[in-house]
Amino acid sequence: MNKSDFIDWKQHPVTQVIFSQLQQRINDLQSILGQSAGMYPIQDSQYVGAIKAYLDMVQIEFEGEEDKND
Repeated sequence: MNKSDFIDWKQHPVTQVIFSQLQQRINDLQSILGQSAGMYPIQDSQYVGAIKAYLDMVQIEFEGEEDKND
């Protein structure tokens, strides 16, 4: 692929909305855990797993993306 084939997908308005929603979910779950951690250990582990999954999505990089700045 050529550099021109890449759009700056992370700056696209739709991507920004999705990332914003994911970050809000992360913040909400962290707040819930901060208030009730230990009360429901199974639910806590589900929340922690969800936070990790959301973070993985927010921090995603596509193969070849690092090449677009060359």
